[in-house]
Amino acid sequence: MNEPNVPKLVGDMIPVTYNGTNWVKADINKNNWYDYNRGVWANAVTIKDTAKRTEYKNATVGTTIDLSYVNLMLVWIPRYSYTLRQSYGYQIDGASTPSINTPGAFDIKFVDTNTTETGSGKYTGTTPSNYYTPSSFCWGNTCDTTRSGNTELPGIWISKFDLTGTISAITSLPNQITIRNYSASTFINNIKSQINGTTGSSNYGLSGTSYDTHMIKNTEWGAMAYLSQSKYGKYGNSNYTNANKEIYINNYTGFKTGCSGGSPNASQSNSCQYTYDIETNGTGASTSGTIYGIYDTSGGAFTQVAGNYNDLYKNGTGVKGDAINLDGTAGFYGDTSNFVTSSYPWFRRGGGYDATSASGIFHFSMYTGSGTSFTCTRFAISTW
Repeated sequence: MNEPNVPKLVGDMIPVTYNGTNWVKADINKNNWYDYNRGVWANAVTIKDTAKRTEYKNATVGTTIDLSYVNLMLVWIPRYSYTLRQSYGYQIDGASTPSINTPGAFDIKFVDTNTTETGSGKYTGTTPSNYYTPSSFCWGNTCDTTRSGNTELPGIWISKFDLTGTISAITSLPNQITIRNYSASTFINNIKSQINGTTGSSNYGLSGTSYDTHMIKNTEWGAMAYLSQSKYGKYGNSNYTNANKEIYINNYTGFKTGCSGGSPNASQSNSCQYTYDIETNGTGASTSGTIYGIYDTSGGAFTQVAGNYNDLYKNGTGVKGDAINLDGTAGFYGDTSNFVTSSYPWFRRGGGYDATSASGIFHFSMYTGSGTSFTCTRFAISTW
């Protein structure tokens, strides 16, 4: 295969692409919606106003989508298997020699739902082997231990930005202040209650019984990180070389989504130096290095994820594919790696705005799960 699975739209999601000025309705039957070989990851939006939702659903391809009507922006992570050469991956032209501080690319191959590979995720030599299909592409109670009896997924949707709006009216939009100061349980419960079922249908246009919206899991964060660190992500984007292969930090102290400091380690700033739509300096803060990627994965606010010591992490190593320990990614790009404990049982990812080693897509730290002024979250949608 090695063509990504077609993104599975849920309910009245609107597929979109960017024309250089505006987001417009995409043609799902042609390659103008996405091309992962060029860093064009598939994007979609949901519309709050029901009349406008119907209008956009029936609109012709190329119709401008007014972001004032949008409440969620989403990015598709297609199902894939991965393997990592040696300890640090393989080098792409323009990149630094692979090392712990300048890691190379993951070998990624897109696979269909009939393929679930169980290799070690590592290989030596020059021929990729031992591929592993992450459990993030599985839905069920035992995906992280055994795949039998669970549902294999063609991919997952991830919110393009950290959560914005309010805790009772969740959005995910650019140039907005993130939702913070809520506990892990509050985030989990509000995402689940708002963007599923009747409320999910009325406010976001999502419908059907073949999807689930939830606070992003640690394994789903890993799926996003590995795709970014591949030829399909920012690491493979030829507009960036050497140290700039790393995702640029959101260094704005005001916690605004989509901001970029224009480099991986820009010093914290009391202004949004580059917005998400500024070519290179702004888009360098996305997982693809283009406007089509996912933002706020380095810096901004710490991102609370669904990964708890008492569930999966008592073993001290974690789950393959979660970008923690088992694949040897701890410390990639010099990012801080502090494993959870019984006293600090929750993981946070991405780090803060202060441009230290505490920021980066491979950063992880332990956390009590209480609400703080510098911790937010994002969501994922599993669909089958």
